[in-house]
Amino acid sequence: MRRCLDGNQDACASLVQEYAQMVGTVIWRATGDHASVEDLAQETFLRVFRGLRYFDARAKLSTWIYTIAHRVAIDHLRQVRLKADTTYVDPSSDVVSGFSRTAVAADSNPETAAARGELDRIVRAQLETLPEKYRLPLTYATLEELDYQTIGAMLKVKPGTVKTLVFRARQLLRERVELALGQRSEGTHAT
Repeated sequence: MRRCLDGNQDACASLVQEYAQMVGTVIWRATGDHASVEDLAQETFLRVFRGLRYFDARAKLSTWIYTIAHRVAIDHLRQVRLKADTTYVDPSSDVVSGFSRTAVAADSNPETAAARGELDRIVRAQLETLPEKYRLPLTYATLEELDYQTIGAMLKVKPGTVKTLVFRARQLLRERVELALGQRSEGTHAT
């Protein structure tokens, strides 16, 4: 960091290289906007370098950078007036596959595979409907595997609050998935 502050370009490039993937992932998870990730990552690093002299060396650099990336993503969402419910969730993610495994037994039966694919789609769709207040902490905790301390710093809340938000998000998601599955089941019986 000192070398970055002294204007050492190699040190700055090294910092970008070390955190670029993490920053891109945070931005993508928060916005769901693949096309803007590169631009928003550049904006994040501009803010990092502008604010580096204010960074408290007693804190974790990664948490500070995560927080800046999160704020850049939220600013982007506000600017383009996207709804907060646009995050894409990878079907192989823990959130999706956790529900899929409990609802559909894993085997090689084509009907089971089709049912699992449909359940993955439903879980993704329902996750997208969660309010940002719940969706982002759940995404950061489950998909990004960030600790509650880091998420709390990013969202400017206490780690205990993050734990509560993640718990409530899981409950809401489970309820919405069960409701969607029930409606789907009723629709197939009516035809």
